[in-house]
Amino acid sequence: EITYFHYMRVLGINSRQTLELAELPEPAVNDWDLLVRVKAVAVNPVDIKLKASVKAEQTGLKVLGFDACGEVLAMGARVEGFAVGERVFYAGDVTRTGSFAERQVVDSRLVAKAPRSLSDLAAAAMPLVGLTASEALYDHLGLSLDASGNRGKHLLIVGGAGGVGSMAIQLAKQAGAWVSATASRPDSQDWCRQLGADQVIDHRQPLRAQLQQEVDWILCAADTDAYLDGMAECIRPFGRICALVSHRQPLDMNRFKNKSVGFHWEFMFTRAMFKMPDQSQQSVYLQRLAQAVDGGVVHSILTQEGGQLAVETLQTAFERVASGRMIGKIALTGF
Repeated sequence: EITYFHYMRVLGINSRQTLELAELPEPAVNDWDLLVRVKAVAVNPVDIKLKASVKAEQTGLKVLGFDACGEVLAMGARVEGFAVGERVFYAGDVTRTGSFAERQVVDSRLVAKAPRSLSDLAAAAMPLVGLTASEALYDHLGLSLDASGNRGKHLLIVGGAGGVGSMAIQLAKQAGAWVSATASRPDSQDWCRQLGADQVIDHRQPLRAQLQQEVDWILCAADTDAYLDGMAECIRPFGRICALVSHRQPLDMNRFKNKSVGFHWEFMFTRAMFKMPDQSQQSVYLQRLAQAVDGGVVHSILTQEGGQLAVETLQTAFERVASGRMIGKIALTGF
């Protein structure tokens, strides 16, 4: 009996940490999986980190890409709620082959139908940052989904103009919180205000002096080490802090003890990586995000279109994201 393999184009990272165009066999579709034809992708800081982590002894290619919008081509036996031909968006699973490919297999519990009002590019810019912001705000910081429960509460977002900050401003405002965001350049400060931040402060200056009072919650979407002292000054007793960026030196957490502060890490891939029983919460968050977008409450944060997937265009997109000066997100169309 002959097995025919379908081959697909991918942009992978080789053992020299450079991008390479190649053809790989299409991955197998498991019970919970969707096979998706990738129409658009976005680039995130996690792509830069994972590219830099590739070792010289790696064999074959590592295919990155953790944001996509595409069309369902086939489904596993246990998939519910999707149909072939539907447009979907997702951020996927860091342990599986990524979206910088013609086709991708992704667990349906991490997927939702794409916002109808957005182009493929604008939709692809949303999932990873939307999920990260949703998990940070609702799972870790404890904001209520009911806006009346957050009225009068104050959230500080350190790094408001990047991808996660841009989504967190909008979601927190949707949830009724009062939002202060940090940004240091005039264009990034304007962007935060456009997204709905009530106050924009400069993270190059001491933070506490720019706030009228201590805050209930802090989401640190920037360098955790650099803002630790500032966050300790700004957080109120029994407040909560959520950080995204791994620290470089050991952190002295005693500075949070006298205020009984809760400190949380958010990593968007945890649910999939550890096969958590509530993996499908990511589908729920993405559905909620799509509804908010189609209802005009939340806007896509796509700010740059990088062209069609190719070695040169993806390399340029990586360089832009690595610069640390990105406002919003950059997305590219598929092969």
